[in-house]
Amino acid sequence: MDRRAGFLNEALERKSWDEQRAAQAERLREVIAHAVANAPAVAATFRGAGLEPGDIRSLEDLARIPVTPKARLVELQKSAPPFGGLLAVPLDQVRRIFRSPGPIYDPQGLDEGWGWEEALFAAGFRRGDVCINTFGYQMTPAGMMFDDALGSLGCPLVPTGVGDREAQVEIMRALGVRGFAGMASFLLQIGEKAKEQGLDPRRDLGLEVAFTTAEPLSDALRSTVEDLFGLTLRQGFGTADCGCLAYECVEKGGMHLASRAIVEIADPETGAPLPAGDVGEVVVTLFNRAYPLLRFGTGDLSALEYGVCGCGRRSPKLRGWLGRSDQLVKVKGMFLHPGQVQAALRDFAEVARYRAVVTRAENRDLLTVKVEVAGAPDVPLRERLEARLREVLSIGASVEWVDPGTLPADGKVLEDLRTWD
Repeated sequence: MDRRAGFLNEALERKSWDEQRAAQAERLREVIAHAVANAPAVAATFRGAGLEPGDIRSLEDLARIPVTPKARLVELQKSAPPFGGLLAVPLDQVRRIFRSPGPIYDPQGLDEGWGWEEALFAAGFRRGDVCINTFGYQMTPAGMMFDDALGSLGCPLVPTGVGDREAQVEIMRALGVRGFAGMASFLLQIGEKAKEQGLDPRRDLGLEVAFTTAEPLSDALRSTVEDLFGLTLRQGFGTADCGCLAYECVEKGGMHLASRAIVEIADPETGAPLPAGDVGEVVVTLFNRAYPLLRFGTGDLSALEYGVCGCGRRSPKLRGWLGRSDQLVKVKGMFLHPGQVQAALRDFAEVARYRAVVTRAENRDLLTVKVEVAGAPDVPLRERLEARLREVLSIGASVEWVDPGTLPADGKVLEDLRTWD
C-alpha cells in the first residue's frame, strides 16, 4: 500500500493558491449573508463596526471585521445562553453539542464536519486500515472529530479513548491495528507498556501510521515514536471550536492550510493581518452555516510560509504552534486558564497561597499546584485538593506543599516552565 502518494481531493488540493482564495471569497460572501441574517451576535458585530454584509466582497475586506477572541465566546454565552447569539440555524438542524473548557458550548450542524479527513489522508491513512482513536469522547469534540473523519475514509475504528495501556496493546494485536489517532506522548506510553510485556512494538503491534494533535510535537518525541514502532507520525493543528486548520504532509516542513477555512496570521493587539513569515495570532473564519465563526481569535501563535511543496499541494504552510497570545496554556491537550485554578481552590479556607506550574518530563506534561497552607498540611487535604482540581480542570494535577512565604506575592496563578526542542 502506497501511503505517501495521492490526494483525498486532488482537484481541490492541487489548485493554485490564487484559485483557492477566489473560491474562498465566494463562499465567504455566502456565509456572511447567512450569518448576519440569522445570528444576532454576528449582526451586532457588523453594526458595531459600521458594516453591511455587502461590504465584505474579498478576502482583503475580511480584516474590516473585528477579531472575536476565545474569551469573548465565554462572555457572549454567559450573557445570551447557551450559544451567545452565534447559532444561525434552528435547533433541529444541530447534530451534536460539545462543552469545551471556559465553558464554551460548540454546536455541530447536521451536515458539517470537522475536516480532519484531508489531514489523515495526507498522513497516510487509507481505506481498510483498522484504527484506534484514543482522543476522549466525553463532552469535548476531539473523539468525535476523528471518529467521523476515520469513518469517512473507510477505516474500521476502535473507539478506545485514552487510558488502560494494556488494553490498547491487546486491541492492537488482536485486531491488526494499522492506524493510531491521539496524542504522541500517549502512543509512546503504549509502546513502553508493550516492551514491559516483553513485546517488540515494531514486530508485534504492526502500526504503520499515526496522527497527533492537541500537544506540541518535538523532533525528539517524533523520532522516538517513529523508531519505536517503525511507523510514520504526522501532526495537525486545530481547535475544539474550529476543527482542522492545518496538517503535515509526507514532506513535513510545516502544516498545509486546510481547504475548509480561511486562516490569517494577525497582530494580537490590532487584529490586522501580518505578512508572510511574521509571527502572530491564528485567526480563523469558518464556512459553517450552523455556527458561523468570523475572524475567531484562537489565541495560538504561528506564522505562514509560502513556497513549493514536493507533495504537490499548493496551499501555504503554518509553521506550527509557537505559543499562546494570552494567558491560556495548553496542558495535556486541554486549554487551562488561571481562572479555572482559582475556581478550583477558592472554597478551601486552609489554602493561603498557591501557584500552578506546568513542566514537561519524558515527553509528558505535568501540572503541579504548589500550595501554602494555614496550619499543618495533611494527606486528606491533599487528596481533596487534587480531586477538586481534576473535577474543575478535567486534567490531573498533583499538589505540592511548600513552606509559608515560599511563593512570590506577584499575583501570578499559572506558570508555564516547559521548553521545546
